[in-house]
Amino acid sequence: MTQLVYAGIGSRATPPSVLEAMTTMAAWLARRGWHLHSGGAAGADSAFAAGVPAQRRTLFLPWPGYRGNAGPDCRTLSAERAARCLAIAAALHPAWHRCSPAARKLHARNAAILLGQDADTPVHAVVAFTPEGALTGGTGMGIRIAHDRGIPVLNLGAMHPRAACERLEEIRAAASPGTRRA
Repeated sequence: MTQLVYAGIGSRATPPSVLEAMTTMAAWLARRGWHLHSGGAAGADSAFAAGVPAQRRTLFLPWPGYRGNAGPDCRTLSAERAARCLAIAAALHPAWHRCSPAARKLHARNAAILLGQDADTPVHAVVAFTPEGALTGGTGMGIRIAHDRGIPVLNLGAMHPRAACERLEEIRAAASPGTRRA
């Protein structure tokens, strides 16, 4: 059966009610067989991770120990893989020349969240939050990558969590035709 993977990303300033919904959704998705990719940041990333056991998630970190994250679910990119992810982010960022080295590593991490550590295994969907669904900040970079790669984006800033869950069930059914719906 296909390993179902979604990216859980969003603004560090996600409203508390949406953070709560993200944690609830993440727990539900883990029970449904989904694996989380996220980035270990405060706000949305932490809310998604809080709902998922460590064995059902992968946290892509821009550098070791980012925000105190450590453990078997944490990954940092090798120099070769970081270069691939940096190139992807640079091609889609509207002002790459103005990004600091740390910001560039954060954007490369966003590429890894969506495309996997090798930059060749995209997630099945992105669940995100940006205010009113706007393309802003690091989450905006993640959404740009998703649009560029044809990955569905379910933005909780523009849709209700229940609608996002229904769409994820459709994606799940399409990816795993033999999977029963509960």
